[in-house]
Amino acid sequence: MHPIFDATALQIGSNTQLFIDNLVIEQTDCVTRRWHKPRRLTAEPILKADRPWEDTLYFTYSNFNVLQDPTDGLIKCWYEDIGPLTPHRAHPWKNRMLYATSRNGVDFEKPELGKVFIDGQNTNIYAGYVEGATPDANNPWANVGIHSAAVVIDPTSTEARYRMLFSLAREGHRHKMVCGYSSDGINWHSYGIDPSFGSAGAQLSDVSTITFDTHTGLFQHYTRHGGQTLAGIPEHSPGMKWQEGARFSTYFPGRPDLMNKRRVYRTVSADFLRWTDPVAISTPDDTIDNLDTAHYGLSQFRVGATHFGTLGAFHYVDNEMDVRLLYSHDGVHFHPTDNGRPFLEPRRGQNWDRHMVSIMSPPVRVGDEWYFYHGGSQAHHDWWWAGPYELDHDEARDPAAHVSFGMGIAALRFEGIASLDAIHPRPGRVVTKPVCFDGKSLEINARVRTNGSIRVGLLDSSGNALPGFGLEDCVPFSGDAIRHQVKWHGQTDLPAPAHPNQFRKLVFAIDEAEVFSFTIS
Repeated sequence: MHPIFDATALQIGSNTQLFIDNLVIEQTDCVTRRWHKPRRLTAEPILKADRPWEDTLYFTYSNFNVLQDPTDGLIKCWYEDIGPLTPHRAHPWKNRMLYATSRNGVDFEKPELGKVFIDGQNTNIYAGYVEGATPDANNPWANVGIHSAAVVIDPTSTEARYRMLFSLAREGHRHKMVCGYSSDGINWHSYGIDPSFGSAGAQLSDVSTITFDTHTGLFQHYTRHGGQTLAGIPEHSPGMKWQEGARFSTYFPGRPDLMNKRRVYRTVSADFLRWTDPVAISTPDDTIDNLDTAHYGLSQFRVGATHFGTLGAFHYVDNEMDVRLLYSHDGVHFHPTDNGRPFLEPRRGQNWDRHMVSIMSPPVRVGDEWYFYHGGSQAHHDWWWAGPYELDHDEARDPAAHVSFGMGIAALRFEGIASLDAIHPRPGRVVTKPVCFDGKSLEINARVRTNGSIRVGLLDSSGNALPGFGLEDCVPFSGDAIRHQVKWHGQTDLPAPAHPNQFRKLVFAIDEAEVFSFTIS
């Protein structure tokens, strides 16, 4: 348990409790925590460049968004095309945004939107740079690039149900932040005024992800600060001065005042235009991170009151990226799961995602699984756009032949991030701290192996079994379910508390089985 929390964190209400840390655990016997990783659902990308007008689809942080729309159930993807690749090019700026949808979560369609025509062909382009086009109401950004667009659904609005924040790209000028809104996710309008980010004003940088918190009514924006690599490195510091594409900033271990690595900041807003001062929520750490590891970008989602973040861990020297999973009990102080080991890694070999992977959006529930839509690349992060530095690498000399991106799916059991597991021949036991809850029945997310079982007992705050709700009264569970309702002598209703703020404990008897979570529903 983290020292910043007290017993108020154990007033769990009806929030699902995952066993990602020891916050609710008081005692364990013969139990281990196992971390679970998502598995690739398909061998090949489910979205890739396959239309005549698609050049280089940029499925990385933060250039695509996949969201399930609660109004029609469609899974919708907004993704970026950075245009044709040329040798030793600088960072692209003729970027535009495209749109795709899926009903089953796997097969995506690219609908003809009737907004942008290329060589007479109706396309799925909805905004951004189009050669020879002029801005109009149909595409306000037709003469500029739209880069690193964060799309979010606002369930409280009709006219601005979809909102988008992006970095406006012009040749020689980058990272002017712009906001747009839409009623359908296809036809977009400019707010007409620039967003501001606390005392930083309009100064920010790219790599943005945004979620809408229904609990607070606030937009949560995870991004990087415009001045994050501008620490006062001593004038006499040896080595070449950093220049785009040439090298990365000098690192001084143990010197937070000279931290020049990329890191992730959080800023919030009620109106999508006026944002709070960015606060660092994920910074490279000398204990877990390597000398060259940076925190590139992060997408946030929630399970109950717990916040999760899929962090892009960028390794400069290898020029590759994997995904870590972070968690937080307050949305600000994040901690790595599984001791910082990757949640999703590149697959190496000749796979299409052998050097880069990224997860940019909350997982979508499909049946009893979470679908994490991930980007991947056969190329490295930046060797191909090092520009005038002209790196000695095939990706820089001939990017058209060596650089491509796609989008895949990594599937994981619903809310199945970590489990408490006990194996034969020693059964396990877990006792929770005293918790205060609202619901009337107990549900567990659990999986039992052959000849195993799970039983749950209800205790008072002193550890005494409540009459009729002890372990011996529980009907053993021997199946596999993400929501199993626990029964005692055939009944599911928990005994009413003596007073509204009464605390109780749960005891789990686990035999050849694992428990992922519990909910008092």
